[in-house]
Amino acid sequence: MPEKDLLSYRLEFKSYRDWNGDRPSQVLIVHNNGSSWWIKVALYGSVPQAVPLGYLQHRSIFQKFVEAIDFGQFQPLDDTVTNITLSLTEQSQNSITIRDGYHDLANSYISVAYQMCYEIAEDPQRVIYPTLERERCLPTFEVHCLQNIEVIAPTVSTALFKQQKFAYKTIDRPIYEPGDTEHILNEIDVLTQLRGLPNIAQLVGLVVSENPYKTSPSTNMAAVITGFLLEYYPGGSLEQILEDEFQFDALPMQWALQVGTAIDSLHKRGRSHLDIKPSNIVLDVNKDAVLIDVSGTGGYMWEWLSPEMQNILQNSETSPSNTPFEARVATDCWAYGRLLSAIAEKSVTAGIGEKLRSVADGLTNVAPESRPSLCDALTQLKEKE
Repeated sequence: MPEKDLLSYRLEFKSYRDWNGDRPSQVLIVHNNGSSWWIKVALYGSVPQAVPLGYLQHRSIFQKFVEAIDFGQFQPLDDTVTNITLSLTEQSQNSITIRDGYHDLANSYISVAYQMCYEIAEDPQRVIYPTLERERCLPTFEVHCLQNIEVIAPTVSTALFKQQKFAYKTIDRPIYEPGDTEHILNEIDVLTQLRGLPNIAQLVGLVVSENPYKTSPSTNMAAVITGFLLEYYPGGSLEQILEDEFQFDALPMQWALQVGTAIDSLHKRGRSHLDIKPSNIVLDVNKDAVLIDVSGTGGYMWEWLSPEMQNILQNSETSPSNTPFEARVATDCWAYGRLLSAIAEKSVTAGIGEKLRSVADGLTNVAPESRPSLCDALTQLKEKE
């Protein structure tokens, strides 16, 4: 790193993690002389504390230690995240240097810093931002043009663009896994394929920015995707509706048909959802049901998988998205049946509730060969009494 410029040098702390106080790690940006380096400082092991500490206390003490480190001794990597791994050792090679004025602080990490050595490498756990491929032919929105960004879930925020409210799904998240970027790109592909179809979340466009890891402002780097915008659905989730005490007349049947039609649209295009559950169904301003999280490769809830899918996963090291298409369709249909059972409880009309329960029982039949197809289940729901 170039010689420190005291006027421009500053540390910008980002995410912190530890495991019950062990293996603390801090991501930060070191700003110096007009350039910026993303760095993760990670301690391999633990340092005994005089008294038991909570998460916030651990974070505060470790951040003070990171602040004390003289980053001028390192040669961080440009345009990426540099992982500086610290370990306690008796060796003097690659030992870290503490800045003047910090040696006398009552800090358990600083007190043993003379025993620490470091290794530098690119961080394999860094957030991967894919470059923007112009052939996607989707509208793009500069991230700095989004206003009033408010987090509503770990991966989703609301944001305003020209006073219109959207849902902003981000690649960066509190607990990022290396495969998350691929899941986001797959969801973009699925949403692009499903644009214009009813009762499925509608893609508005991609959110782009210059590469967040760019070290020098003068470096020419391709724009990257930081996430995407979806239509915002203000009616809340079906999960919230099911938890309320209110009951409805015709809406439960309407929701059942709309969700079933959305799932059928996925299946007809060779796609599966694999995470059908009340929290993945939201309501628009007209109280119409909209299916969200349609990548088919993201997370899943064990209890919303069919018994056959659970059996497959218990007997093999795979994920639902890697199972045969027929098995994925079957688990979607089973989960849809379970969803119908929950929706039936919100109906004040006896006939509607009974029909929903009847179709639900068929879709969740213990014998898979006795279950109706999704098409047949929708036909049964549409039949007049």
